[in-house]
Amino acid sequence: MKIAIIEICEKSHYMVSNALAKSYLSDPKNEVFMYTTSEICALLKEQSGNSDKLHFVVMKPDESAGEFIQSMHQFAPDRIHLATVTRYFKAFYRFDPKPGCKMYFHFHNIELWFVPALTTQLRRLRAVFANGLGGVKIVRQLKYSLKDVLRDFYRKKLIRKLIDKHAEFIILSEAQRFHLSQYTDASKAIIFPSLVFESDLYREFPSDSQKIRLCVPGSVAQGRREYYKLFDIFSANLEYYKEHYTIDLLGFLPEDQTDLKAQILDLKQRGLDILFYDHFIDVNAFDENLYRSDILLSNIFLEEGTGIQNKETATVFHMVRGAKPGIFPSAFTLDGDFEASVVKFNGYDSLHGLLIELNSNRVMLSELKNNALKLAKSYAPAALLKRLIN
Repeated sequence: MKIAIIEICEKSHYMVSNALAKSYLSDPKNEVFMYTTSEICALLKEQSGNSDKLHFVVMKPDESAGEFIQSMHQFAPDRIHLATVTRYFKAFYRFDPKPGCKMYFHFHNIELWFVPALTTQLRRLRAVFANGLGGVKIVRQLKYSLKDVLRDFYRKKLIRKLIDKHAEFIILSEAQRFHLSQYTDASKAIIFPSLVFESDLYREFPSDSQKIRLCVPGSVAQGRREYYKLFDIFSANLEYYKEHYTIDLLGFLPEDQTDLKAQILDLKQRGLDILFYDHFIDVNAFDENLYRSDILLSNIFLEEGTGIQNKETATVFHMVRGAKPGIFPSAFTLDGDFEASVVKFNGYDSLHGLLIELNSNRVMLSELKNNALKLAKSYAPAALLKRLIN
């Protein structure tokens, strides 16, 4: 079977395409054609190995998105995955697969496709500014919102066309299925993760310290996650965390997050073992730090844990990738297979107590880690292929 995967929009989402390619290629009868940009291609090649069944088709600098997408016809694929569609909506709308070719569309943020962009962007701007500017450049935020509103016409036309053509939808969780069902039939949507567990890359690092290594994955930006309240916990209980925890902020710290950087440097100067990165972390370094961690923290804003998630926090799938347990707000809905690998807190005022309990009860932490490894193995490529071939 020939599978075409198109990923020309988001560098930050390239691991979705990696997960798809690895899953299909777990069956030697399959052949994958990866349509992408030179930048994303470089990232994917670091993860792809040397399979002769994986072919990269790279978009030329002077090539339009429409021409590039239409060129998929030359390989006559049996399946086409639209892995990330965050722009070029007009080009995607005008593309039609050949008869007999199945189209798969991946949802990341469901509301973007069904709620008017003006409503979504006003809500987004309110959240960004309400959660602390932290050096956020207002003009940049406004430009982003304006571009999104202007692109929305063809985004809505594209999703209506995909529904009418009976494209198969791919979502990230049962909570997303519930949310998607508010807009269209989601009963047959396939749940597939954005990250995959790869046993040949996974490494266990024996700890050379009695400290728990707490990893907070994702971009370090107050507009995206709750860092202010988290840092308040560390600051108010500094002596405890200096003795018992290493904090790894495993994500890029943008230069405009001046308030957060000042707080991080202050905590570091006062003796907290805290790691941060003011550069883009390459995939190998990211994975290694993920494997070195003991447990992951999802520091989302509590109001995002509504039980009908519009989109999933990436921490869920970093658990899969790193085979690590997680800490989540209690209101955040997880699929049932994650429950044995997760502990929950009611609010940031109670998070400190939970971190004390994890430190004092190392047997519980060990059980969580064992459960997380079992969970991760069920997200290996061969296991995930069964979700796609139905």
